[in-house]
Amino acid sequence: MASDLGAWPAEQASVLLEVLQRDGLTPEAKRTREGIHVLVPDGQSDQAHQVLAANMDVIARAARPGGGTARGRRGRRKTDPTPRPASRGGSRRHEEASPRLASERLMRAGPAIALFLVALLVAGFLPGLAFPILVIGAFVGIWLLGKRTMDDRDE
Repeated sequence: MASDLGAWPAEQASVLLEVLQRDGLTPEAKRTREGIHVLVPDGQSDQAHQVLAANMDVIARAARPGGGTARGRRGRRKTDPTPRPASRGGSRRHEEASPRLASERLMRAGPAIALFLVALLVAGFLPGLAFPILVIGAFVGIWLLGKRTMDDRDE
């Protein structure tokens, strides 16, 4: 039985295989829809996970622009440059030209979330008007998010 190390984009899988083989392990690789599926024998599982953790920076660097070898026309990357194993839930969305950190996206949605939480609080004190308060709060929150998105595009 083989231990599963997950599905990886091609650039990262090739670096992962090199690192595992350099440490004397015998990994197997199979191409799937999710990416390159990497397996190691059960007896080598613990050592493979240690090697993977120790070399995660090198593997992640392979997915960055200039770090990998697979390139499309005019030097563009064929895969998502995010340094993580491929997800099993279908294709990943590509980020816009200037990707934002998750914390930055959350901060952008902060006022809308705060507004909706205040609407929930007020609706709790006024049960007769709970539904209209929540609907208005949701619409204003959506409007704020849309306005913020349009402002970001204008910059």
